[in-house]
Amino acid sequence: MQNYIRTVILLCSYGVLKEFRPTEPYMYEYEHVNLNISEHTLNHQVYPIWTYSYLAALIPAFLLTDVLLYKSLIVFEAFSYTLVWILFVFGRSVLCMQLLELFYGWATATEIAYFAYIYVKVPKENFKSATAFTRAALLLGRFAAYALAQLLIGLKWGDYMTLHIISLVSMCLAIINSLILPNVSWRSAFARKLDEQGLTNIPELMKIARYKDFVKMYFSNIHRDLYLIYTDQFILKWSAWWALANCIFLQVTNYTQTLWGTLSEEDNRFNGITEALVPLFGIPADLLTQRINLNWTRYGELVLAVGSIVQAAFLLWMSQTHSIYIMYFCYILYRIIYQATMTIAQCNLATRLQCESYGLLFGINTFIALSFQTVLTVLIINVANLSIRPQFLVYSFYHIAVAVIFFLTFSIIVIRKIRNYYCQRI
Repeated sequence: MQNYIRTVILLCSYGVLKEFRPTEPYMYEYEHVNLNISEHTLNHQVYPIWTYSYLAALIPAFLLTDVLLYKSLIVFEAFSYTLVWILFVFGRSVLCMQLLELFYGWATATEIAYFAYIYVKVPKENFKSATAFTRAALLLGRFAAYALAQLLIGLKWGDYMTLHIISLVSMCLAIINSLILPNVSWRSAFARKLDEQGLTNIPELMKIARYKDFVKMYFSNIHRDLYLIYTDQFILKWSAWWALANCIFLQVTNYTQTLWGTLSEEDNRFNGITEALVPLFGIPADLLTQRINLNWTRYGELVLAVGSIVQAAFLLWMSQTHSIYIMYFCYILYRIIYQATMTIAQCNLATRLQCESYGLLFGINTFIALSFQTVLTVLIINVANLSIRPQFLVYSFYHIAVAVIFFLTFSIIVIRKIRNYYCQRI
């Protein structure tokens, strides 16, 4: 078996384990019903902490992911998730739930290392399949977790604490899996950095090189890497979508359970199976993306615009309906569209990137998304103090605005090409 295939398998197994968290579909019900924490407290004092923690942790994450060579950040992610579920098992107070959200933010911030790691371990011609498989692994873990949660709660084979303990065990196994991932050689990364600069005496330099030389070169070249990244129009386009779409996706996933909670508790009995159906349908959608051979340079903006309009329609429907089944239907399709498009975006960005600063690129894009989300959270929750249904109406209008941006960009490109065509014929 080729080394990179073994690495992909190990990384995918880690992805499955870290996403095997059956607690998540019933997180709101557990905190609201079992711990007797009010909806207002959860929405205004608990859940927003995750956003702020995520944002703060992303800065060291995107600065250090590439220089710490990915694996150490993956191990840190696994430890952070373990702390989250230790608090779920033993914590009962609002303070414990707030601390839990803090660690949750740390874990999600370092997830960029999971996505970036694979691109320094597989050949570039395998980027498309590696991206699809590693993202599908996350969906497989979620499907297994959410399906188990639905069985245990729906058939009354266990309670919420059972879900917490199972999640904690899975996080401990994820730590073990992260520790056996192959290391990324700093010498190989250093040699590639030297090669990017066009140096000819690389063998001589490598003989006297130390890790601190690699670190020094990395930070001294960050401005050059950023210039190479964001002066590329193709990367800029997909990075813009990444930031804009990820911002609202995080809001939707954070507050969907609260929206479901506005209906009777009896109506919420299929939360687990709904969360399970998202990755179940998302897995084939993710894997099918590697079969798409569209000219993304030419049609990317149009695809992104159409996808945003469809997502806006689903969120609008969710904000107005009082049928839990319509909410479930819209939520599933919204998530599938996002997952497939994000897989395409990640692969396009990694393939186009000329310098090996994958963590820097993914981290900055995510940081911008979180910055937008933080502003949105403050405006919607702290300033406007909107209830949950008007919040989802705002999210729908946001997607419409994103669609307009990319449709106008596509229209401008088409008009310019038509004008240039006729100018050349004159």
